[in-house]
Amino acid sequence: MSGFILCQVKQAENPYFIENISTNIYSIEELCYYFCHNLYLIDETIMNEQLCEWIREELGLSGLSGRLRAIWEKAGGIDEFVYPVFKEINYLNYEELKTLSARLQRLAKEPVTVREKRKGDSLVENGMYVRALGIYRSVLEREDVSRMREGFTGVVWYNMGCTYSYLFQKERALECFEKAYQQLHTKNTLKSYLLTFSEVYEEEEYVRKLKELGVDARTRQEIQAVRTELGRLPKAAVKDGQVEETLERLTKEYQRNTGA
Repeated sequence: MSGFILCQVKQAENPYFIENISTNIYSIEELCYYFCHNLYLIDETIMNEQLCEWIREELGLSGLSGRLRAIWEKAGGIDEFVYPVFKEINYLNYEELKTLSARLQRLAKEPVTVREKRKGDSLVENGMYVRALGIYRSVLEREDVSRMREGFTGVVWYNMGCTYSYLFQKERALECFEKAYQQLHTKNTLKSYLLTFSEVYEEEEYVRKLKELGVDARTRQEIQAVRTELGRLPKAAVKDGQVEETLERLTKEYQRNTGA
């Protein structure tokens, strides 16, 4: 979407609570924004009778409410459900609608296990870490997870490790990073694993682990640079999450390189 979107319909006095991200919305514009930016979080928590009623009672859009109710009652797909909402206020221009349509088509073709993993990723992006961990665990327990592309479970373990890090649960993060590295053997998974290892264990253990894994000099230097950077931060800054920001940066670098 380009520029600002002015509210074209009245705002609700009573908000609709979006369970997935624990957020209230007050307008159809906010609903459109949620749909656009959280395709993998469009599920039964928002495609339901309660939303249809809210649109009718709070926004006064009885026609849209009726169309959505009919789609919901016949268990229509995500694309069927979201298009009427966008068209109600012409929220997207032609090119944006084409892009959204392509994204929805890709989503529809993805295996359920992949969609669930991406749902976990979306929850992480929204700061819903505990819920994301529950999704990741369920993905790893699915019967078809072994049939996913090579490295899929390794990526899930890696993302779980980052999520535990955001929650300051370093020991659990370390376990996940270790499993991710054992499956993926990438530089970024190694760096995240060793950085977290150095936070959990004493220096002597950390040095022993470097030797055990045969870490090359350049990678050691890169990890040490991050450790030095973190070591210079005031303790208050570390507590405020700057360690987690560093891990998040490594995560984004990894995902850019792998398309995870």
